[in-house]
Amino acid sequence: MATLTPSPLVIAVSGHRALHADDFARLRAQLASALEALAQAAPLDCLSPLAAGADQLFAEQVLALQARLGAGRVRLLAPLPMPEAAYIASQEQPGATSFRDSYLPLRGRAQAVFEVPADGGPLDGAAPYVRLGDYLAARAGLLVAVWDGDTSAGRQPGGTFDVVMRYLAAPGRTVLHLPARRADSAASPAQALPAMLTLDDQGRLRRDEAPGSLARWLCAACG
Repeated sequence: MATLTPSPLVIAVSGHRALHADDFARLRAQLASALEALAQAAPLDCLSPLAAGADQLFAEQVLALQARLGAGRVRLLAPLPMPEAAYIASQEQPGATSFRDSYLPLRGRAQAVFEVPADGGPLDGAAPYVRLGDYLAARAGLLVAVWDGDTSAGRQPGGTFDVVMRYLAAPGRTVLHLPARRADSAASPAQALPAMLTLDDQGRLRRDEAPGSLARWLCAACG
């Protein structure tokens, strides 16, 4: 009798482009631990647009896990909000190549790189990033948010807070939140523990930091 291959669990990332230097080591460890646990339950298709900061940190840990388990178990897929040349230009500071230099090696190791269809929508402003957020929300079984968790700031279309809320708008959705300060933050981290985020009946974020919360989510999601 043929052995059935489990369907991939689709994991997407959204987060700050400029992360606080003091948070990198913790975030790497938390991402590595979470991805390892997820990969034990099912093959992973990991969606990262490969923007600077959180996206690339996530992609690096995906590729490290892929190197151990193989591309048959863990894949890196890179959906882009616009044509690649325009995306690189939009991320780069004038006269600099730092984004290109960090993006291209990751792009070269991804199993797929593709543009999210515009479907006749606007090609400028926040619209491509809103489409990207909708694409991630529609396809991901779990969203990883590498984010400071600030809900008091304005909800910028296509920003991480916006992507989190779009994702959680669908019933039964959960976000894995890895607290991360912005690079320019002078404050000590208010939170450092991973948490599972859901929405309560009033549409407010509910945070579960209890040990084993990701494992419990996995049991429910993967049977």
